[in-house]
Amino acid sequence: MPFLTENDYKVQIRQWIKNMISSDDPAILELAEQSAQEEMEQYLSSRFDVAKIFNPDQAPEDRNQLVVMYMIDIAIYHLHANITPNDVPEVRQIRYDNAMRWLQKVNRSELTPNLPKLVSEGEEGSTDNALFFEGGSNESYTTRY
Repeated sequence: MPFLTENDYKVQIRQWIKNMISSDDPAILELAEQSAQEEMEQYLSSRFDVAKIFNPDQAPEDRNQLVVMYMIDIAIYHLHANITPNDVPEVRQIRYDNAMRWLQKVNRSELTPNLPKLVSEGEEGSTDNALFFEGGSNESYTTRY
């Protein structure tokens, strides 16, 4: 069962346009969705549990709707780019750019969406996956006489 459903697309694209840009082939649509998911996972995996975010078994109403929206934007952009790479509709380019900016801000911790946090290995229940490095040195002495 895929992460996205047919109903998810209805808000952002008309069915006949989606069929046209995917050549009415479910396999092409699935590849675009997988590419969009992997693209999103690259940005989210450092702070969030992507296995939980993109779990296909969760109920549609339990998914983060912002993630769903941006995943659809990315998938539709890739479908358009597959047909005419140099002539992607402006609205699709803008929505793709917005999705990428959001992912970059989340990755840089400028935004914190309501997503399941990554649990560190060996720390049951921990929500902080950051590695901390503390540096220091010995007290400075002068050797001049």
